[in-house]
Amino acid sequence: MKKFLLILALAAASVACQKPDDPVKQATDVSGVWELTNVSTKASVGSVQVSVYLDLVAGGSFTLYQKIGDGRYTVFKGSWKLSEDDHLSGTYEDGKAWGPYEATVSGSSMTLVSAGGKEVDTYKKIASIPDSVTSNTY
Repeated sequence: MKKFLLILALAAASVACQKPDDPVKQATDVSGVWELTNVSTKASVGSVQVSVYLDLVAGGSFTLYQKIGDGRYTVFKGSWKLSEDDHLSGTYEDGKAWGPYEATVSGSSMTLVSAGGKEVDTYKKIASIPDSVTSNTY
């Protein structure tokens, strides 16, 4: 009986001394509608105005509206995924891959950093893509 109590006491002490599990990292939520607010790149792009709206649907599809300079928006569609280490990548409908970008979300702001840090894109979360954008496409 003493041996049983000693084993029980050691088992209880062992459980009491264990470190708590590391907290589980919360997944970054990049889904939603985003408007590009800033592009920082180490390559020269001149003074061309760029306008981008990105709708990342929670199920893994996306629609991107992009306008470079004057004119209309070009619409791109495809799929996206976010890895466990918060790298956002995807594939356009034509099969061409894009990314990965390291994704950081803080409140209503999302920052995407390209591999090697050559490009940093900042987006703000918005309620929806404006009609003035969706009705002005090729």
